[in-house]
Amino acid sequence: MKRHIELLFFVAVIAVLAVICFLMPKDGISVAGTTLRFPSISEVLTPSDKSRISIDGLLADRENSMKIQQLPDSVIEARRKLMQAADSMRVRDSLLLADTINFYKTFFAENPSRFYLPDSSDVSYITDLIATLRREARKGIVHIAHYGDSQIEGDRITSSLRYGLQDKFGGEGLGIIPTLQMIPSITVQETISDSISRYLVDGTLVQKADHKRYGALAQLSELNGKTTITIKSLAVKHKSFDKVRLFYSTRKKGLKATLTAGDLTYEAEDEAGKKYGMMEWDLPSKISTFKIRLEGDAELYGFCLTGDKGVAVTNIGLRGSSGTFFTRIDAKSFKYMHNALNTRLVIMEFGGNATPYLSTDKKIEGYYNSMDAQIKFVKQQLPKAKIILIGPADMAETVDGKLQTYRNLEKTVDLMRRVAKDNGVAFWNMYGVMGGKNSIISWVSNKPALAASDYIHFSRKGAERIAHLFLESLNVYDDYSMFQSSLDRRKRELSKNRKKKLKEISAKIPVDKTFADSISKR
Repeated sequence: MKRHIELLFFVAVIAVLAVICFLMPKDGISVAGTTLRFPSISEVLTPSDKSRISIDGLLADRENSMKIQQLPDSVIEARRKLMQAADSMRVRDSLLLADTINFYKTFFAENPSRFYLPDSSDVSYITDLIATLRREARKGIVHIAHYGDSQIEGDRITSSLRYGLQDKFGGEGLGIIPTLQMIPSITVQETISDSISRYLVDGTLVQKADHKRYGALAQLSELNGKTTITIKSLAVKHKSFDKVRLFYSTRKKGLKATLTAGDLTYEAEDEAGKKYGMMEWDLPSKISTFKIRLEGDAELYGFCLTGDKGVAVTNIGLRGSSGTFFTRIDAKSFKYMHNALNTRLVIMEFGGNATPYLSTDKKIEGYYNSMDAQIKFVKQQLPKAKIILIGPADMAETVDGKLQTYRNLEKTVDLMRRVAKDNGVAFWNMYGVMGGKNSIISWVSNKPALAASDYIHFSRKGAERIAHLFLESLNVYDDYSMFQSSLDRRKRELSKNRKKKLKEISAKIPVDKTFADSISKR
């Protein structure tokens, strides 16, 4: 074919396509139950996605917004002149103090990384939580339970939270892990010699038990015979532990356990018919791997691997879950384990799996009512624990050939913020922290990728990044608490010094005794 004929052919094809673009209805044409759509002329000529954002830049801005920033040069110069004119240390301190107070005030009111609190003017919900974690971690083990869907499965997000919180408050080990680890984890490796049954309360990997005794992990294993389980910590930080606990209930027979750590062997057993028992081993040195042989007839709720002090953080990821399972757990099994663990924070990270189905106001209110019941259940069983509800990450679907945020996602976020406020608990808007609408597209296209090509789940690096942002949010509230304490202490010292000066001045003023006596007689 000659070149001019090839050129005419391509021009003709483009012309035909242009006519189709021009004539095709916006809503497409329905053919045999299938809707055929074609891009418009404007969409073809302007294909760029204007909604795409620079994730590296946005996340850097997010992180910088959680620090008290250097003032602009113009402001610094104006204040320098003011300080020189006043020639007063007090003026300088007052200006710096005003900047600090303004930073915190703005953060708590406007920053996307803030916690939405029951009373927006009172940050004590979070500052009291941090104070409790710090106080309890000094005395012994304080526990944090992180419940979520497949976004945290395999210890993603949770492991980074654990490392950061153990850096801050102390602590070692992995928290609670299931007796039977079906989903590969980035922090623990488990092998088992003989198969045992596993039951889940919720999620797509469902095999429900004929009872509700699922415990704190919302799952259990059933042993009827013998098995040997080997557990190895793969954590990159704080991987060792010297306290091992096993939670269980015995049935018609008792339970015997033989734990081997290095050259040392420990035995324990319990009688038949024991509901909600716990075997505990305090080891003489830290370990990162052990083997345990179990024999008997029992329900096994999980191992807890910690040190003797600090923070323990447990990952409880249930694939496919919308977070509506808590009320389907036997309250006694749930409460017993959490009380034994001294749980003071429950993180509930859900909403993503519910989003595609929240297409009507009735369905939205139905999910609200269900989440309302879950929060009330946790509050009732664990009255000493704080709750932080985390909304879904941004997720994208294809509409008319284009990727865009799920149509119902912002409704889910608003719903979860509302149910948190109505129940007096905290809410953290992960969708907003990521960058809001269509941000997941930029997280996927980032180099390295911060989200998977399904435009739903974080990559491992993305999970680490979002966990870091959550920890930085907590740190702002902790810094504020320390700043406020310092301010209160300074006010007390100033008041004390003022009273002392007044007393000294009063002592130096001469008093006419005759005049004083005459005044006192009046």
